[in-house]
Parts: sequence; C-alpha cells; structure tokens
Amino acid sequence: MRPPFLVLAAFAATLACATSPGAEIEAARPRHGDSRSITTADLVNATQLNLLDYIVAQRPQWLRGVDGRVAPVVVYVDDARLGGPSTLRSVTLSTVNFVRYYDASAAQQKFNAYDGPVIQVITK
Repeated sequence: MRPPFLVLAAFAATLACATSPGAEIEAARPRHGDSRSITTADLVNATQLNLLDYIVAQRPQWLRGVDGRVAPVVVYVDDARLGGPSTLRSVTLSTVNFVRYYDASAAQQKFNAYDGPVIQVITK
C-alpha cells in the first residue's frame, strides 16, 4: 500500500501539468498572423480605423480572386453571416480578437452553405 502523501503528490503533479482548453487554443493561435490570419498583435500599431481599411492595406489578396478581380467574399462575425466586404467598415479594430481568411474550398467545409471565400472575424 502506498503512503497517502505519495498519492497526493502524484495527483498534484498531474494537475500542475494539465492545461486548460483555453490555453491550448491560445498556444495554437499565432502571436502574429500569417497570410490567412490577423491577430490582435498585428493590429496593435495599425493606423487604420476599421477592419476593411486594414485588410485593403495589409491583406488585399483576400478581396481578390485568383484572376485579380474582386472576389465575392462573404464576412462572418463570430458565427453569424454579416454580408459582403463593405460590412467590414463597421468593424473597429479595437473589437477584433482574430480574423481568418478561408478560400472557397475551406469555406465550404467550415461554413457548409457558401461556395466562395469567407473572412471570419472573432470579436473580443
């Protein structure tokens, strides 16, 4: 039989090593965005006032198709469909936590109801 203090010590060590689901998500999210994402760290020194202006300046390819023409992008804020790219003008940078661009095939898998690119904004 093990002494109670060894069992308690093993239990405490297990708890200390465990992470919360929020910590795993935060660890998986890049500190700075890549070509398909924008994080709060990217927005800290931004001079633009709204998300549309930021995307036009920093990620213009999100608004264009493969042929260089304007793409029929749909915007989701959190999990609600907001509209087209012009709706991003109403999203202030201070309310943004994370932005993700999905090309048409990834958007079809994620949102299941649209056959074009999607910009998803996760708010604070």
